[in-house]
Amino acid sequence: MLVTVIPNPNASKRTRNRLREHPGVFTLKRTDSPSCLGCKAHLIEHSDGWFGWLPANEITVEEAP
Repeated sequence: MLVTVIPNPNASKRTRNRLREHPGVFTLKRTDSPSCLGCKAHLIEHSDGWFGWLPANEITVEEAP
């Protein structure tokens, strides 16, 4: 699913940097994180090849237009 990702006001510097470095639309790959001790995260991929987990409580994910 194609999504836009917006950092929340409480987003960490890491999350804000990743979204600034890779602006635009992402592909949402997964919405759970088996390696994140009890926290929910989203695995997203950018068209430039970058992909990574971002904490769900630090971002807003919206379906891309």
